[in-house]
Amino acid sequence: MAEVEKTTKTEEVTAKDAPKAKDDKKKASKANKPSFGARMKKFFKDNKSELHKVTWYSKKDTIKSTGLVIVVLVVASTAISLVDIGLNSLIMWIGSLV
Repeated sequence: MAEVEKTTKTEEVTAKDAPKAKDDKKKASKANKPSFGARMKKFFKDNKSELHKVTWYSKKDTIKSTGLVIVVLVVASTAISLVDIGLNSLIMWIGSLV
């Protein structure tokens, strides 16, 4: 019975100390955190280094891709318009029967 009382007291003490431990961790992480300016400088430096790794398309490939996108857009919008007109006509025809 004495052992049970000891564990409950220990659990109570650790439960009371838990919020303090969390606050200490937050304070420690804030102390190790670099300043806003240093983080922004690192961000832009990393961004620039990543942009140097990018493989850019040539002007010719870009124009071809853009043309293809425009053609697909026109074809898709025409198809959707035709389906819309057809369904609209069908609904009007069914409505005229009633």
